[in-house]
Amino acid sequence: MKNIAQLSTVCVLLAGIALPTTAQTLRLSTQANAPHPWLDAAEALREDMLEATDGRVDIRIFSGGSLGNDATALDEMRLGTIDILIGGTQEATPFFPEFQLFSLSYLFANDEALRATVATDSAVSDYFRDVYANNGSGLKLLALTGGGVRNLSNRRHSVTEIEDISALRMRVPGSRMDALMWETSGALPSSLPFTELYTGMQTGVVDAFESTISAYVANKLYEVAPYHARTEHQFMVSHITMSQASFDRLSPEDQDALMDAAARASQVAIDAGIQYDQSLLQPLIESGQVTVTEVDKAPFIEIVAPLHDQVAAELDVADLLELIRSVE
Repeated sequence: MKNIAQLSTVCVLLAGIALPTTAQTLRLSTQANAPHPWLDAAEALREDMLEATDGRVDIRIFSGGSLGNDATALDEMRLGTIDILIGGTQEATPFFPEFQLFSLSYLFANDEALRATVATDSAVSDYFRDVYANNGSGLKLLALTGGGVRNLSNRRHSVTEIEDISALRMRVPGSRMDALMWETSGALPSSLPFTELYTGMQTGVVDAFESTISAYVANKLYEVAPYHARTEHQFMVSHITMSQASFDRLSPEDQDALMDAAARASQVAIDAGIQYDQSLLQPLIESGQVTVTEVDKAPFIEIVAPLHDQVAAELDVADLLELIRSVE
């Protein structure tokens, strides 16, 4: 009886003590391998959350598609088994068809136009927050971001003008809009997941692809595609997305901290994309592993420009296109 009384006393005393809240670890998926802006953004997100929550919320980063490609990860996120994803909007179009507009080439004049468009307080970000909230996906947009400029790479020959890509089997993601420019330019689009691209190039399933320089280098795609052409046709638009169920499990204070951290991570990814575009190729050029060519962009732009309004109308996102055009 004495022991029971002592135990009861201890329990009463412990009940009056504010015990530390159990730490939460969020699982973040990305297809990127270092060096890549998405990984820089993920690390910034993790660091900010650890600091803002005094360690209550940690983020475990799974890179290189180790939790599956983006489509698989987004499906898992709806169930709450993966918490956060940082990836390209191209891969998310099955869930958010409006993202297809970002597949249009020469949509942004420069990186500052992109930065203003994807800012967390921009009209475009508000537009996509509404898209997420209203489509019943069970996903929440934390932030839009960048990730570098996309160029064309191939395994066959140097490209300096539009005729050089004629009949190249061009890897594209699943979206029809991703294939439109290349099909119009004379290439032969072929859908292939990014995680299968190296093997696809190696075996000749595809001849060419477009990517940011960081993805080209980090995934060693120069080994199977040594010809790199500066088409600079697309500023990469990326997204930081979270499972709504996972977000709802956070306290209101931690939710606010996460939104603030995502806003900074968005800027980190844009800055890293610019830095990598300027620095990563030079060692490969000097070693002779990669041949880089400048491209006459005028014919590409001439082909694509009329498609902007056409595609926006087909997707029923003419209002979104006007929001992008109105950014100063």
